[in-house]
Amino acid sequence: MLDSPLSRRDFLLSSTGLVLGSSLTRVLAAEAHGSKPLLKPKYDEVVCPWTPRHPRHDHQLIFPLGNGELMLVWCEYYTIGEPKSTTAGQGGIGDEVACQISAMNSVDDGRTWTNRRVIQENNWKHNVKHPNLVRLSDNEVIFTYVGWDSPENRNVYLRRSIDNCQSFGEQVQISEPGWYCNNADRAIQLSTGRVILPAHGPYAEDYIGGSSYKGGNLHSFVWYSDDGFRTWKRSSDSMTTKGRGCHEPTIVELKDGRLYCLLRNTNQKQYFSISEDGGGHWTEPTPTELISPESPAIVKRIPTTGDLLVIWNQVASRSNWPRTPLTAVISRDEGETWSNFVDIDNRADFDAAYPSVTFHGNEALVAYYTRSTKWKRDSEVTLRIYDIDQFYRNG
Repeated sequence: MLDSPLSRRDFLLSSTGLVLGSSLTRVLAAEAHGSKPLLKPKYDEVVCPWTPRHPRHDHQLIFPLGNGELMLVWCEYYTIGEPKSTTAGQGGIGDEVACQISAMNSVDDGRTWTNRRVIQENNWKHNVKHPNLVRLSDNEVIFTYVGWDSPENRNVYLRRSIDNCQSFGEQVQISEPGWYCNNADRAIQLSTGRVILPAHGPYAEDYIGGSSYKGGNLHSFVWYSDDGFRTWKRSSDSMTTKGRGCHEPTIVELKDGRLYCLLRNTNQKQYFSISEDGGGHWTEPTPTELISPESPAIVKRIPTTGDLLVIWNQVASRSNWPRTPLTAVISRDEGETWSNFVDIDNRADFDAAYPSVTFHGNEALVAYYTRSTKWKRDSEVTLRIYDIDQFYRNG
């Protein structure tokens, strides 16, 4: 989860010297919310709550295991030794703090979760994050993640399961040595069988990600494979724009076979890029109509309708804040236009961001990190479940 050099405090000060932070929050929230309804979920729970031992949770996904069983996978940060704080949010757990990738299972459509376990231990100096899972067959699943050793070494790895995620095999490094980021719930398999793993990193002449991160100059690209990541390639070119560049890409396959990518940036809108060759080359990113802070979106195709669903923070800001409201929108024409704007979460005193979406029968399971705006970097994972047709009831 990358933060720009402009902090929440700096954003408030630079935006206006005459308005207090709380007042500005209300103004921005009111502008963003407009007349959009707040969707009432069928189910609403903080599934990964704050504890002194585990004060931050994020980068989650929900993966179908078959026969109705679901697996929640997320980044679970942990304290080393005795916890120093027993007050939520006071610890300020940062991006580089120790973290492992954990999982829980549900056999009742996401209403309860059991069998909590660690599926990737932290074997690096900082942490391991950004899980992605792609099913290749009934039993074969590939699992990727990012291991963080230092400012120069933050690399992408893969393990393979041949028993439907009961166990995972030996670790293989995907990335050339460098600095990379993958968001959770971003890897996809195309209709051709090709697997796409979106990524970003700082620009380097040899290859994107081939230098240490310095707070900007970010380019997005993909790794892709036609044999289940036994061999793989990276995009021949990359996606970037003015400001800090483009990062945290999310991709969906369009009905004509092209790939549509949304990109986080500092220009107050989600930008998009198109690939006509399965991820090998990408067009220059251009702005969509979706106003945004420097915060990521997720785009998925709704299986029951064939339309595109995007969930993101609908408020214009050059900063990475505010991260409310968290809004959903539908496209019936492959990303050309957007309608049916509704809020998933619009609490003015809570951040709600980094969503993942899993379609399960006629329901959408939307998970995202939440934290009080009074907190520092600690967070929880909230799960809200909706009937798919709820996204169509406005507009």
